[in-house]
Amino acid sequence: MGLFFKREPAPQTDARWEALNAEYQNYRRRTSAELEAAGSKSARQTAAAFLPIYDDLQRALNSPCGDPAFYRGVEMILQELMDTFTALGVKPMDSKGRIFNPTYHEAVDHIVDPQYRREEIVEVIRVGFTMDDEVIRHARVIVANCE
Repeated sequence: MGLFFKREPAPQTDARWEALNAEYQNYRRRTSAELEAAGSKSARQTAAAFLPIYDDLQRALNSPCGDPAFYRGVEMILQELMDTFTALGVKPMDSKGRIFNPTYHEAVDHIVDPQYRREEIVEVIRVGFTMDDEVIRHARVIVANCE
């Protein structure tokens, strides 16, 4: 009796455990991607909240000022803001002289002038900014010779 034993099949992995493990791995990947997207979105929103300060500092530098120390102070504040933007990956758009692109620009006016190319940006009203190759603020521009 003892010589002929029925060999038991090797224990098989539990299919339910495999399915649960696969679902958990998918959950971890999804959560990681969502956290990364949320962090990126919040960084863009935070940077966008500081753009009006940039506009105000630019206006202050473009207005006449009789006090050179005050002017230099505004320049230093603007430079510090730009250094912070650079560290965050926020870049101002260089739009003047380029061809209008609705992905990056918002046309607020147009002019007809033969010295400019068709749809060339002749003036930037408000500087646009990008962060990680995504637009966080469109540039407001005046475009030449558009129909």
